[in-house]
Amino acid sequence: MGEIRGGASASGTRVERLSALVRHTMARARAAAVPYRLGEIVIGDDPFNGRREGAVAVKKGTFVGLQIGDQMCFYDYRQLRRSD
Repeated sequence: MGEIRGGASASGTRVERLSALVRHTMARARAAAVPYRLGEIVIGDDPFNGRREGAVAVKKGTFVGLQIGDQMCFYDYRQLRRSD
């Protein structure tokens, strides 16, 4: 990690490492945002998809896929709430 490749400047190497660190940090922040577990029953309320209840089947970034019968509807996790 401390080596400098031939023909690369030290400042260019630092920029690459900083860029990789920022990408890694942003990916972790996006992945950790969804507070629901797979299989958990939640209610999604969205003006386009409507209000539907289903089980969490997919978590991708900030989006959650609800399995509703044989359909899959995707919601932003902020549009979901736990079933009472």
